[in-house]
Amino acid sequence: MKKLDETAKRKISGRIAEVEKNCESELVCLITRQSARYILFPLLITAIFALFMPIIQPLANAAGATGFVITFQHQTIVFVVLAALFVFTPLGHMLTPAWIKQQNCARYSTEQFFSHKLHETASRNAILIFVSWDERFVTIVADKGINERVQQSDWDGLIAGFVTQIKAGELERGFLDIIGGAGDLLTQNFPVTAPKTDELPNHLIALEGAHYVN
Repeated sequence: MKKLDETAKRKISGRIAEVEKNCESELVCLITRQSARYILFPLLITAIFALFMPIIQPLANAAGATGFVITFQHQTIVFVVLAALFVFTPLGHMLTPAWIKQQNCARYSTEQFFSHKLHETASRNAILIFVSWDERFVTIVADKGINERVQQSDWDGLIAGFVTQIKAGELERGFLDIIGGAGDLLTQNFPVTAPKTDELPNHLIALEGAHYVN
């Protein structure tokens, strides 16, 4: 996962504080290395491949390897080698379909929204800007009060822009831009009308990754 230095983290925290001065909302930014450990799907593919290895026996015979017979021991060895390769290297992550990764990221972002108590603010006007680095996934999870005025389509352009910046390695700039863009929407819909209390932390929350296996 790309690391942000302390200067970048202070900039992000400062941008959050700046936005929150102008709107009746709370912003939390969180980045995780990944949203799941991608093991089960690669193991399934490995098991299927090992199971159907005897199908290539006629091809081996046609190629002249008449003395070679695929046995259960061969299948076991292939399964163990491929399983280790997929589990202990990035290949398992690469092999997992994008739709599985998207589901895991959506699940983990919602889990973190509740884990960090964004749903407990007085006005129910908090948003979580969530980044899962390995999957190049970005989403904004908003509480009930915000969803009543701001549609998901309003966030989509900001999210797409951040994903592009992540792929370009511009993580700091991506955070600053999406915080600023979200701030514009929140200020427009939830302008400050009275002195407010900062209910949630402004610092960037960084997690190593989820323990969920998929």
